[in-house]
Amino acid sequence: MAARKKKSNRRPGRGKGANDIHRGPTRDPGPTGNVGCWFILIAMVGIGIMILLFELFG
Repeated sequence: MAARKKKSNRRPGRGKGANDIHRGPTRDPGPTGNVGCWFILIAMVGIGIMILLFELFG
């Protein structure tokens, strides 16, 4: 019969499962990371101004 492996160096609750949260360094998008947010904001403001102008002069 084969000998059983020792589990002395294992700590409970420290297993890396497939659903565990990865706690590594977060991805820093840098100064160009929020360009999409600015683009959406400017587009929404532009659409609002166009609707306002169409209502006033249309």
